Amino acid sequence: MIDETTIASIVAEVLKNIQQQSPQAAGTTPVTAGGGAGQGRLSQAGSKTSSGDKGVYSDLNAAIHAAKRAQQELVKLSLKTRGNIVAAIRRAAIENVETIARLAHEETGYGRIEDKIQKKLYAARLTPGLEDLKTEAISGDNGLILIERTPFGLIASIEPATHPGSCVINHAISMVAAGNSIIFLPHPKGLKTAQYLVRLFNTAIQEAGGPEDLLVVGDRVSLENLDLVLSHPDVDLVVATGGPEVVNRALRSGKKAIAAGPGNPPVVVDETVKDLAYAARCIVDGAAFDNTVLCIAEKVIIAVAAIADELIFQLQNHGAYLVQDESDKEKLIRTILPDGKRFHPDLIGRDAAVILKQAGISAPENTRIVLMECPPEHPLVQEEQLLPVLPLVRVPDFDAALELAAQVEHGFQHTAIIHSQDVGRITAYARRLRTDILVANASSAAGLNIGGEGHFSHTIASPTGEGICTPRTYTREQRTVIVGALRTVD
Repeated sequence: MIDETTIASIVAEVLKNIQQQSPQAAGTTPVTAGGGAGQGRLSQAGSKTSSGDKGVYSDLNAAIHAAKRAQQELVKLSLKTRGNIVAAIRRAAIENVETIARLAHEETGYGRIEDKIQKKLYAARLTPGLEDLKTEAISGDNGLILIERTPFGLIASIEPATHPGSCVINHAISMVAAGNSIIFLPHPKGLKTAQYLVRLFNTAIQEAGGPEDLLVVGDRVSLENLDLVLSHPDVDLVVATGGPEVVNRALRSGKKAIAAGPGNPPVVVDETVKDLAYAARCIVDGAAFDNTVLCIAEKVIIAVAAIADELIFQLQNHGAYLVQDESDKEKLIRTILPDGKRFHPDLIGRDAAVILKQAGISAPENTRIVLMECPPEHPLVQEEQLLPVLPLVRVPDFDAALELAAQVEHGFQHTAIIHSQDVGRITAYARRLRTDILVANASSAAGLNIGGEGHFSHTIASPTGEGICTPRTYTREQRTVIVGALRTVD
């Protein structure tokens, strides 16, 4: 396990390199987990081959057959070897984190390179491995039951545009630890990133004693290819982390599906909070990270009126730019919601200062989020935004805050945050919203073991009920019942 000092050192070094390198630096040859050469320049990522190039295939049927064979070879290996494979994936991701972050940023245009580096380090470091797979034994008068976790086989993993690198890292570690192989189905904006990681990780896997083509990906993206994979008889499980269309396709595939759905996380701040500066810092840290593209991030602030003004002041102290002039509000809304309903796609994941500049509003370059008071019915409040423009709604009391939070969360049961010193109110909030992740008195990131306890994942499967997905999620339960024997105590 890598300690916090090592992580901080890595981040500092790669950020220093970013300032020194040109945009073409992402194309350099990656260093694999074993220190050997990778697959050359990133410009080769789209090369077509029917036989497979370190897991990149033009023929998806061939890719599926190769990954299926690889999974059968994987489960024949010792658990120690599988652990070495997972460790090699982690090392490869950490050693190449700058390249991965730069490529993801260049390919999507979303977020901030500094945050993407940290996000990928979180995925590489915090994603659980084999330790998540625990064998249980129950003995009684009639014998013994052994409960073990067995892999599904070949997983089709649909990846989102918002986290093309981090999700692949997280899924590669989690799903391989569980004993599966993977065919990745990236968003078109994340294809090159997925191809780069598949090549990088397959090299590391083989150097660690694993099979060839444990991870595969196509050389192009299309709905026809998506349907081919989802309907293929050799695919055993579908995992969808993306928008409604791909989630619906996964659920209609006829296979076991794990689906990560939408979220619109509200954050309630009530009058019992004694340290509003801390609450404001938590909100800005959570909402601003990678320019609000994370599904768990604070998307709507609901503030009890008694503390609303002080909270706004503290939010401004921590990097929020308050848009309060009515003409500026109109300019901002026209910019981010040009048709009044849908967010401008070119502004998704962009810096707050860039969005304000496009709206004709002058603000400091270091602005972390844009803050604007809104009525409850405003689209910014009701719809999940993937850009750092955060609405704030004043309400008279906690009861009103509770009802509005439940309404704007829309029953997605994804994530909710609350700042309160009243344990009864925190309990009522959790019971009313019943989200997979509920964070009290911290940044939303604490719900994923970043400054809190628990597990890290990039797949929060609210629609299908698995919640935060770990290696155990990607296994089936297998029971062996031995009657009349192996209870060794009287």
